[in-house]
Amino acid sequence: MEVYNSEEEQVQAIKQWWKDNSVSLIAGIVIGVAVLAGYRYWTDYKHTQAQQASEIYSDILSSVKDKAKKAEILKTDYSATPYAALAGLIVAKDHVDKNNLEEAITQLKWVVDNSDSGIQHIAQLRLARLYLSQDNIEAADALVKGVKVEGFSAAYNEIRGDINLAKNLPVQAKENYRLALASLSPGDQRYPIIKMKLDDLAQANSLMAPNGNVSAEDKSK
Repeated sequence: MEVYNSEEEQVQAIKQWWKDNSVSLIAGIVIGVAVLAGYRYWTDYKHTQAQQASEIYSDILSSVKDKAKKAEILKTDYSATPYAALAGLIVAKDHVDKNNLEEAITQLKWVVDNSDSGIQHIAQLRLARLYLSQDNIEAADALVKGVKVEGFSAAYNEIRGDINLAKNLPVQAKENYRLALASLSPGDQRYPIIKMKLDDLAQANSLMAPNGNVSAEDKSK
């Protein structure tokens, strides 16, 4: 630690320190102010974007006209907000209701590629079901294979069961349905539907003899 013998030496030391460090100090202050201003601008911009996107999304919910057009505006200008993905789900459902499955697939693909967390998984599951409805089993399987997400495990296991059933793999399908039920409470609205699928598989297996033919007991009925 330096010890200054006089007030003049202290003044001279301060002058020398300022000479050596003034440029970097001023630069640091300027950068700090710029970062703070940039952060404030960014947060204000994000807030404005979210508010505008929310208004457009509200229009989509309350109107039966121009849904697709407004959804495209959200996807183009407000893609970073969750409202764009939610609008994509709504438009996809409208296309399914009109049996425009290819258009629905296009919408759902966009949502899968441009959203995250829950919205993405909802779109992925719906897309897998659309593929399965078109007998595109490989595409459906590729979407859900190996996916493990808390909160969506029942839905993923159910669709895996449906896919395995379409592949004529009843044993695997049975296990998928069992896992789906294990993650649901009996009061869940999906529970009786999946339980019915599992029971139908068990009944079908009981009617089959070991060689794959209908059992003698069933023939006598």
